[in-house]
Amino acid sequence: MAMRERRFRDTEVVVIGAGPVGLTAALLLADAGVRTTVLERATEPGDLPRAISLQDESLRTFAQLGIADALKAESLLDTGSRYIGLNDTLLAEAKPVPSRIGQPAKSQFDQPILEQLLFERALDHPNLDFHLGAEATQIAHDTDGVEVTYSQSTAGPNGTVTESLRLGAQWLIGADGGKSFTRSALGISLVGTTQPQRWLVIDLLNETRALDPYAEFHCDGKRPYVLVPGVDGRLRIEFMLFDGEDAEAMTRPERIRELVVPKFRASLDETDVRRAAVYVAHQRVASTYRQGRAFLVGDAAHLMPPFAGQGLNAGIRDAHNIAWKLIEAIRGGATDALMETYEIERRTHGASMVKISHRIGAVVMATNPVLTRLRDAAVKVVNLVPSARFFLANMRFITPPDYGAGAAVAPSEDAPSAPEVMVGRALSQPLVRDAAGAIKGLDEHLGRGWAVIGLGADPEELGPYWRGIGATHIALRRPSQGEPEHRSDGVIALTEVDRTLTRGIGGTTTFVVVRPDRYVAALFTLPEEENVIAEMRRYVDDRIRAGSTDPAREPSQSHALS
Repeated sequence: MAMRERRFRDTEVVVIGAGPVGLTAALLLADAGVRTTVLERATEPGDLPRAISLQDESLRTFAQLGIADALKAESLLDTGSRYIGLNDTLLAEAKPVPSRIGQPAKSQFDQPILEQLLFERALDHPNLDFHLGAEATQIAHDTDGVEVTYSQSTAGPNGTVTESLRLGAQWLIGADGGKSFTRSALGISLVGTTQPQRWLVIDLLNETRALDPYAEFHCDGKRPYVLVPGVDGRLRIEFMLFDGEDAEAMTRPERIRELVVPKFRASLDETDVRRAAVYVAHQRVASTYRQGRAFLVGDAAHLMPPFAGQGLNAGIRDAHNIAWKLIEAIRGGATDALMETYEIERRTHGASMVKISHRIGAVVMATNPVLTRLRDAAVKVVNLVPSARFFLANMRFITPPDYGAGAAVAPSEDAPSAPEVMVGRALSQPLVRDAAGAIKGLDEHLGRGWAVIGLGADPEELGPYWRGIGATHIALRRPSQGEPEHRSDGVIALTEVDRTLTRGIGGTTTFVVVRPDRYVAALFTLPEEENVIAEMRRYVDDRIRAGSTDPAREPSQSHALS
């Protein structure tokens, strides 16, 4: 359907799907002042536990939305993982490790609580139009925008009334799950396979045992199972099913009791069974994450086995990644090259997490007697090598995103480098002291958009480009440089408490450009600034930002967002 005769601008961004990923994207947009509409066919938040593991980066995003503290209060924080082989032999243990970004590295949470927190924020948000009972039925798009046709069901005095409505927007985010209508309507295929094994997931309440804060993967070669403890007596147990076992029969109360009693509980009250369901895991990735002005996030973009705990976390990364780029597009500074980086950054990492999840699942689900013995023997040999044992114990095989090939500027060959501040990687979050003497995490000062941090340097020396893209200016001192002072020039003066960022930089004066999603976009010294700005303008151009009134400063048409 062509839309050139009529430019729909009912809203700026429409989000289809109000699960945790869709609402995260919608709230990030709305908090930035973007007029956002959410279409959700359900009429209330989900009440079933599905995802159960959160990484530090997801909590960092939720902290920006203001719900992290409430969520952490209902979560089991700083959890690890254990892999247990034949005869209950411990094969590998990943202990809880401190996170460098200021949040618990891995936590067990309750998805209904997360959904309720997000729903409450969304319903009350002045920039967010939330339509419940709304199901998308058609999507049309061209270079000017998108139009969504949807059915809206509302309860009336004479019963439910359903209307067919149309909504126009500049951009669209499809967050409507594994059976995504958006993906289908855009003609995007899923690439990958479905694993033959099925799993029975049982969520229990009122667990009285004191369990260690570990997710346990029991690879016993007979009936593999997984134990995941939570807070307030919550416990998840997952059992692998065999080919001849009927899914419906396995979820009946008497069969659940046979599986749980007496190995896991002395007795089981039916009211303690919060949920019992059979699922089949997929390892699939959308052939593309973008179709013109429409983007896929979360399960609409990727489906992965649960063994690495990456499904929801990958979706939250998707949401934050596309949200800040859409904010930039709506403010007028984004080039099409910036929008293309969503595919480059998120599909690459999403596909990697699908592969890793599949490989871990193959280890967990092995039942062949010969193969399981070989597996256990191989892991024991590997554990004899200190570097390999460290690799397994710290789950280094789950690689964090590296966006160096995306919206980032490659550092010069002689640029200082440290894990805490590396181009393309998430910025570490140290504790800092402000001019009033308050000690907080650095994120509290970064703002919601861009930031440029001077490490032992003064951002006031920089050119106008950074102010032009709305970057917060921060002067960060080393502890040895003394207390920060109040400044009247718009620069926030801070002093590191523990030298997290400045440790690897040495004595150089360096500037760090931080993206709105807290990833490092550039690392440079003052003489390199001009070259860095030229590269940055390939993605975000201060000259085409909304409000520019100087025609002489307009870039070529090929550079601007079409």
